[in-house]
Amino acid sequence: MNKRERDSKCRMHRGASYRGMVISPMQWVLAITTVLLLALVYWYFTSAPGSSSKPAPPPPTSKQAIPEVAREVISEQQEEQAPDYPAALEQARSLRAEGKLADAQLLYFFAARGGYPPAAFELAELYDPLYFDVSTSLMDKADPFQAFKWYQQALQAGEDAAAARLEALQAWAQEAADEGDMEAEQLLLQWE
Repeated sequence: MNKRERDSKCRMHRGASYRGMVISPMQWVLAITTVLLLALVYWYFTSAPGSSSKPAPPPPTSKQAIPEVAREVISEQQEEQAPDYPAALEQARSLRAEGKLADAQLLYFFAARGGYPPAAFELAELYDPLYFDVSTSLMDKADPFQAFKWYQQALQAGEDAAAARLEALQAWAQEAADEGDMEAEQLLLQWE
């Protein structure tokens, strides 16, 4: 074995060579440890709470919340001789805008049930499949039967805009029934 072959074998025992530089196994361990440590530090600072790289989650809506505000408003309203349904409706709109959906739903219902036509109209709209928005509704899906019921009540109480909404709802039901929607077929029976 000549001198060159012996030097090559010795380098293999001592570590790897890179362009004449010998890297020992201990240096490899240190290099890998450093890379892993840097990766952990990066992960920690990018996933830590309060990190500026991730946006803060939106505030939760109150779909499952207990409607405390609405109960308080209704209790106060019922103590009066004549409940102030327009004020209850305004409060419902405000609570809905704040994302307090359970409170808003209860106040819409309270004012609509009290015979206030605009409240019945807006309550119907919450259920109407043509206007339904899951992000601002207490329900997970539209309920065309409830929409029909409340539009009917609004119309009978003098809310003229409810007539156009009922026509649009009927057209929606006809189209959905033609596509095989059994619920829409049942809804169409309401107009017969």
